[in-house]
Amino acid sequence: MKRRVNLIAGILHQPQVLFLDEPTVGVDVQSRAKIIDFLKELNAQGTTIIYTSHLMNEAEEFCTHIAIIDQGSIIANGTTEELLQSVPDVMHLEEVFIHLTGKKLRDVV
Repeated sequence: MKRRVNLIAGILHQPQVLFLDEPTVGVDVQSRAKIIDFLKELNAQGTTIIYTSHLMNEAEEFCTHIAIIDQGSIIANGTTEELLQSVPDVMHLEEVFIHLTGKKLRDVV
């Protein structure tokens, strides 16, 4: 419920650009689908959406242009198709991400 309320608060003033930081984390499948459908409609009406997510399948489904950021720097950007073509033998954006950033855990001290 908090995610939906935060989203509503963010669009009350009808912004031209909307910044969203992982708006579907922790929501159920139905809420996620509704949020994504709503954002697609909002985007189709002219709102630019800057969307951050660790869920690569969500980025593939929703975003028209993707920037992969690693350690604070953009290491690749383009459409999903362009990113998929940039790495041989991959079928999903998550594979591109792993290829570019490596498999080493980031939270180990």
